[in-house]
Amino acid sequence: MTDSALILAGHGSHISPNTAGVVWRYVDRLRALGAADEVTACFWKEPPAFSQVLYTVAAAQVFVVPVFTASGYFTRAVLPTEMALSGDLSRRDGKRITLTRCLGEHRSMTKVVQGIVRAQLEQYKLERAQTAVAVIGHGTRRNANSRATTRYQAERLRELNWVREVVAVYLDDEPGIASIYQSTSADNIIALPYFLAPGSHVSIDVPRALGLSAGAKPQTVAGRNIYYTGSLSDDASICAAIHDLALEAGLPPHRATYAAGDEPWRAFPQAGRAALVQALHALPGAQTLSFGPVLATAKRIWHRDNGAHSVEMTRPGQLRACLRDEPFRPLPTSRDLPAGWHVHLEQAAQAHAVLETIFPGLVADWARQRGGGFVTEPLHVSSERQVGMFKDLHKLAPAHIESAVAKVCGACLRQPTWWRAQPEPDLPCPAACNFWMSTAMKTKDSA
Repeated sequence: MTDSALILAGHGSHISPNTAGVVWRYVDRLRALGAADEVTACFWKEPPAFSQVLYTVAAAQVFVVPVFTASGYFTRAVLPTEMALSGDLSRRDGKRITLTRCLGEHRSMTKVVQGIVRAQLEQYKLERAQTAVAVIGHGTRRNANSRATTRYQAERLRELNWVREVVAVYLDDEPGIASIYQSTSADNIIALPYFLAPGSHVSIDVPRALGLSAGAKPQTVAGRNIYYTGSLSDDASICAAIHDLALEAGLPPHRATYAAGDEPWRAFPQAGRAALVQALHALPGAQTLSFGPVLATAKRIWHRDNGAHSVEMTRPGQLRACLRDEPFRPLPTSRDLPAGWHVHLEQAAQAHAVLETIFPGLVADWARQRGGGFVTEPLHVSSERQVGMFKDLHKLAPAHIESAVAKVCGACLRQPTWWRAQPEPDLPCPAACNFWMSTAMKTKDSA
């Protein structure tokens, strides 16, 4: 058992690789810094899920940092419910779990926002008396607190008197984004989306609400010059803020130590690692362990369909980009895993980190299955736990559920044991994932 685990909880996406991708970049950086013995991420829309990530870490102390710009619906309703937390400090399955303040509440975020505004003013030589700033948050009508951090950033900018006007507007709340054309009068508007990742909201939804066309910037809309800044993702500053939030909550302030040869496959979640290494060392002759199309030995991991030439992957970020980003695969265990790559292992223990990069959370479930400790969460349990639109999905007509199972699970390496018992499944799935739930909801709505 390790001493401490740091988990970054983000939103994820079914559309853009960047939403969770930026969180995985933070994870890679924090692993390299030795911020904790185990560092990983979990997401609402991508694996590992909020509800499953605690099974992947072995540490007795777990610190969960919500990587959201606002403390609201997801950080105070969805995340604690899915992780079965009783408050900011919980005990579960022998673990002490601390839920920290969300990233958007950290003091350094103000410096990040102000730095972006200052850079825009200087880059475009904007006359400050003829410039407004619109800080654009997500917001939600489900929780009024979600507006607070966006409003706070706008207030801090306003106090500086750098520009003529500063307003806070929201993608999914009031005042809406388009209101900036009525609530400001300056010729120039710096539109700053208070979002961490350059995902679909930043690249599609917010520009559309502003009336911006794709491509060139700045642009003119309704006679106003719009300077659209893009997301906040300053890796160094934001990683420092994440680490600071965990330290503030009690994360031991020391750098983890590693065995020689671990880098860069270090500080990964540890659950299932010992069982995997044991299984690899027990392989006779030229045999391999298989995880769907991925084959593993104590010396190498590769795709079974590799041709005569494949690219060697040497770092987690490189491997993740190859398998996840182009085209975007929001479900890592979908059957369309790209071939043409391999990873050489300095030691067998690195196999766990490599497989965790390819299939987040899978090895922990594989090991629990082999050890007799795997637990399936039936659909009605997952469904009844929901606090939003997915609540009571188990009440859908069986035909709708079967349709979603066929569409999503039929294209996945995991077997949906949460829906239908299967004899000795190779890669069982512990619970209905968000991707399945979203598909089932669409099936319901189209019926």
